[in-house]
Amino acid sequence: MRALIGTHLPKILFLLALLPGIALTLSVYTADERRLQADFERSADLVVDRVVSRLQQHVVVLRAARGLLSATRGEMDRGTFVRFLSSIDISDRLSGVQGIGFARMLAVEDTAAAASEIRLHYGLDVTVRPDTTQSWRTPVVLLEPGSARNIAALGYDMYADHTRRSAIDHAIASGVAQMSGPVELVQEITTDKQAGFLVYLSVKALDRPPGTRTAPVSGFIYAPFRGRDLIEAALSAGAPLPVSLRITDTGSPDTPIFDNITAESDSSMQVARNLEILGRQWRFDLLASTTTSRMTRYFDSLLLALISLLFASATALAVSARQKEAVQANAVAQAAAREADYRALLLQEMKHRLKNHIARIQSIARQSARGATDVKAFSAAFDARLQAMATAQEILAGTALAQADVREMLVRELRQSLDAAEVDHLVDGPPVRLDERQAHAFALVVHELVTNAMKYGGLSSNGSGLQISWLVEPAKTSDRSRFVLSWVERFPAADTPPGKGSGFGSRLIDASLKGELSGTIEREFGPEGLRIRISFPLSAPIPPAKKRG
Repeated sequence: MRALIGTHLPKILFLLALLPGIALTLSVYTADERRLQADFERSADLVVDRVVSRLQQHVVVLRAARGLLSATRGEMDRGTFVRFLSSIDISDRLSGVQGIGFARMLAVEDTAAAASEIRLHYGLDVTVRPDTTQSWRTPVVLLEPGSARNIAALGYDMYADHTRRSAIDHAIASGVAQMSGPVELVQEITTDKQAGFLVYLSVKALDRPPGTRTAPVSGFIYAPFRGRDLIEAALSAGAPLPVSLRITDTGSPDTPIFDNITAESDSSMQVARNLEILGRQWRFDLLASTTTSRMTRYFDSLLLALISLLFASATALAVSARQKEAVQANAVAQAAAREADYRALLLQEMKHRLKNHIARIQSIARQSARGATDVKAFSAAFDARLQAMATAQEILAGTALAQADVREMLVRELRQSLDAAEVDHLVDGPPVRLDERQAHAFALVVHELVTNAMKYGGLSSNGSGLQISWLVEPAKTSDRSRFVLSWVERFPAADTPPGKGSGFGSRLIDASLKGELSGTIEREFGPEGLRIRISFPLSAPIPPAKKRG
């Protein structure tokens, strides 16, 4: 028996040493597979994010164009529109879009008005087309830049096409940007054709051509996209990623919007993502773009197997070392995943804040345009209200908790018009902090109150003073504490402003208090002037009062 064991001992030891090596080799192989898959999925998510971000950038441009069109009540000429597009450089920084245009919505019997509008902008006699059985038309009357492709689209009635009409109807109903399903663009006048789509944003309050019947909306700011051009532009915005991509609209899966998957793509690594984008459901199929040789791809596993064969006697030590490396690799992977999650959270927060600021600025622009009598008045009101927001943001940026002090906001606003020594005697109240949302709204309210006081009230040439004080009412049961501001202006009764609080500034104050602060305002005009009481619940905690003495 001993002789037999002695004879076969090298083989037994070899096998005993080889088994852990085999097991370890398989473990490393699996770890490599998981690492490669995780790296690929991160790259795939970056690809999807680039596409979505590029589309969102174009939506921001559409909103800006709608704001410009609304500000001019639809009387914007082609030159102004061209200068606007040149300023945002859609052909370079925002490449991928064919242009930005405006389609007028008219009743069928008012088709001639669209042809007249095109003649006014371009000096061309264009026939509105195609024939339609619908009651409404949406012909393209303005589309820039004025390339040969875009000129070919002038006069095209998008409402006559079912796919485009569906997106238009959704844009009317929702009031937000709406994307169409895949179509062949009217701009496809060459043999190099691509699948395309359009994004519509309804424009409601514009002056209509004389004699035309009222439509559901005045028209649409829209953007036509060639699928391949847009996606290639989005993917080029950063370092190249080793991912092949196919994008399809789930409503039309047989017409890919983009597809660069080739025979060299690695089908062993693939993921799919389904996203709702601008009212449409898109499917992203992503594969690794290149196939590396298995010798290179699994070099660690092959090397370990070779070492196990050559140095079977050191298998235990090799296993221990590889286990430590596996633990370290897992820790690094977890740290990388946490960092990726944190970056994603920061990115989402940035997008959220950008959307909020853009929406607020658009609202200020629209409101300022409605209350302005000319461009100079609009610029003055718009700049002043943006300055009020900037002042609040400056205070917020200087605090660790993103909170703003009420006294500091009031003093900064008053010091724009009064000497520092005067301001210190006008305000009185305990320390109160507002969070970011409340600070922005409160800044706009204070700005409007100071502006009215300078024009008509206690700080005007006929006024005799202004006094501002505030207090905090303690919380009742489960309610939050309430901030109460007393604003008293002294001026002759004969100087009471016309409308007594019905002007645009007063409406903006009311809207900010009710919509942003969930508060109330009370105005009382008397023989000695104006008394205002503002109240709203606090979100931020009240700072402790400083001890005196």
